[in-house]
Amino acid sequence: MVMDELLLPAETSSSLRPQSSKAFGCMSAASPTPTRHPLLSCPISDSAATAESHECTASLARRSHSAPSIFSEIRETASPGLDGKCPSISSTPSMVKQAIVGVSLYVSIGVIVYMVKSGSFKGHTTFRLVDALYFTIVTLCTIGYGDIAPDTEFTKLFTCAFILVGFGFVDILLNGMVTYVLDKQEAVLLSSIDEGRRNMIFKRYVMDVKKGRMRVRMKVALALGVVIGCIAVGTMVVHVLEGLNWLDSFYLSVTSVTTVGYGDYAFLTAEGRLFAAVWLLVSTLAVARAFLYLTELRIEKRNRRIARWVLSKKMTVGDLVAADLDNDGSVSKSEFVIYKLKEMGKVSEKDIMQICDQFDKLDTGKCGKITLSDLIESHH
Repeated sequence: MVMDELLLPAETSSSLRPQSSKAFGCMSAASPTPTRHPLLSCPISDSAATAESHECTASLARRSHSAPSIFSEIRETASPGLDGKCPSISSTPSMVKQAIVGVSLYVSIGVIVYMVKSGSFKGHTTFRLVDALYFTIVTLCTIGYGDIAPDTEFTKLFTCAFILVGFGFVDILLNGMVTYVLDKQEAVLLSSIDEGRRNMIFKRYVMDVKKGRMRVRMKVALALGVVIGCIAVGTMVVHVLEGLNWLDSFYLSVTSVTTVGYGDYAFLTAEGRLFAAVWLLVSTLAVARAFLYLTELRIEKRNRRIARWVLSKKMTVGDLVAADLDNDGSVSKSEFVIYKLKEMGKVSEKDIMQICDQFDKLDTGKCGKITLSDLIESHH
């Protein structure tokens, strides 16, 4: 075996051993007759494979630069069970399906209930089906014009439950669907990038290629563009279908897409309400997403400002003491990186402790490092 030929014998004088030798495994101090594991580069005892804790000693192994990788044999012989697959928390396509089913079910229940109950609404009514659909969408979008309202005790109680369900459950599904659509757009834009000069401006101002996402400023610009487009479409359609002048049409469109809905103007015709059933659902989600992107932009600017301040400030004695995790009077490179990440707010003390706990579980030999033997034991 290649690994066996690369091992120095135990009798080799210490003067002949290279100073840069690294340990690749752990050996039990109490084992008189060590045996060699087929996947490891250092001898271990049979009892050490099952012991919960054992002392670590420096291995006498050293691999030359021209020798094959120590992990080459493991890649060939390791079982597929060692490479665990990351469980998917929530599949995005399934989220879209859930959103479509959830919204369809929500709207269907609302339309059926408000249609079956005669005299459900008071105010300006048109056709029963159109009014039921229109009122359901207005309720889902939390606008509340007040042009029609529930009139019976049953419809009032049902509307209360309907509002709570729509405000909590359905809005989450709709936001998930919008996020999926935007992520797909980002993926298409990223896949269209090449190294040509025409795409230099595109890559600089539109896409953050290193992070693999669209720049937040471009997200805000696109979202605001969609909002302006929705307002423009609403203004023109309201002017044609509802017969309002241009100022009142613009006023109704803005108060609708922002879910303010004062109620002084509303959709009164059957055609206008059918248009509103689709237009309000798209427009209100676009406005909500635009405000979220504005918030994300402000947070990103704040984080960049904090990061610049943390990296530019000089290190003090207090910083040295706080960054010295192992209390040895000095700060290593890894300790310095962890301390700076904590100052930037990119990692918390709780995150570090959870990672350390996971490391301690894998370090079964208490070596201060994870060896091949520890890794194999953790999978058995």
